[in-house]
Amino acid sequence: MSLLLSLSSKLSLRKLAQRCQTLRTFSSTTTTNPNLFYRVTCCGEQGDDEETPGVMTQLHMFDPAKEEHIIVGDMPFPEELVGSLLVGSSHGWGVFLWGQRSIRISDFCNPSSSKSKPKFFSPLPRPDLIDCQAELVSGVAMSSSPDEEEEDYLVAVKFTGRMVSIYKPSDTKAALHFILPHNVFDHFESSKLMYSKRDQRFYMVSSGGHHLWSWDGTPDSTQPKFHELRFHNLPQFSHSELQLLDSCHKTQLFVESPSGQRFLVKWYIQSIKALRFNCGGTKRFMVFREEEDMNMCYTEDIGDLCIFLGGNEPFCVKASLFPGLNPNSIYFVGEGYGEGYGVYNIATRTPRSFKPKPTASGQGFMIRLWAPHWLPPFPL
Repeated sequence: MSLLLSLSSKLSLRKLAQRCQTLRTFSSTTTTNPNLFYRVTCCGEQGDDEETPGVMTQLHMFDPAKEEHIIVGDMPFPEELVGSLLVGSSHGWGVFLWGQRSIRISDFCNPSSSKSKPKFFSPLPRPDLIDCQAELVSGVAMSSSPDEEEEDYLVAVKFTGRMVSIYKPSDTKAALHFILPHNVFDHFESSKLMYSKRDQRFYMVSSGGHHLWSWDGTPDSTQPKFHELRFHNLPQFSHSELQLLDSCHKTQLFVESPSGQRFLVKWYIQSIKALRFNCGGTKRFMVFREEEDMNMCYTEDIGDLCIFLGGNEPFCVKASLFPGLNPNSIYFVGEGYGEGYGVYNIATRTPRSFKPKPTASGQGFMIRLWAPHWLPPFPL
């Protein structure tokens, strides 16, 4: 079994490398395609429903450009992640709730990381919250990738409730905890986070999509700002369309392109039970382009860009750099409200399900409660 897993891992990584060779004419460096991480399984018997340190694992990935299912195997499960909960990712690094009061950051779920020695950073303290608020996270974001060796990079974690925590991993004591005022708490309870490289600020969108919370990431700035958004060029809907949208759960996300262009995305979902690889409950996306001074203009054309939404910090790539990706599209994955797995054509307003090859059956068990997320391109 271990030999087969080893071969599977080598072949999978070889496929990744071969696919990335085609990108030399499009990019100055050889990179992977964006990939979906959606499952990790442990080989062998399940035992006590808990992972065992050192047990071999398989990462289950999906390449949306080739629409291929990839398994990266022969990865020992690290002791540092036993009993952990993967709550989000940014720049390909997973953010895990670990133990009773800690957060861990690791590249374990990234197939380009070291299989035998994934990277970890010192545990970060969770805020002292009542009940289960410190056990639920709605969004994470980082100012830069830890791989860039910037000692001052920041990690933001939005806990469900009133708390936003900002960490500096190089100094585990340098944590800031923002408590949202009562008069705005309900509007940001389950908001996602995004870091803007253009103006070096963390952002999150209110539940109604009409306001932004932001913080500039400097130690001297202890007060976040609130911004009101103004919308233009709104689309017209029929009565039946309005009824459908009103029946949906709505998620609001802010995302920035490589050139610094920003978009507000409204995601409309009808909750369902069965997920697997289908569009799930996703019914509609609405995209608004930021013009200036927080003016948001509805658009059905984002050009060569595609947006990636899931348990990760939202990001954009140019489709032309990754042959097979659909421009002017949104790639989405989520299980919280039955979002499903698929790609959405912004111009035609239609979702399409992914159809990867099924995973081979065999002994093993899935590590539950690890959020599926997109991995951005990585240099090889």
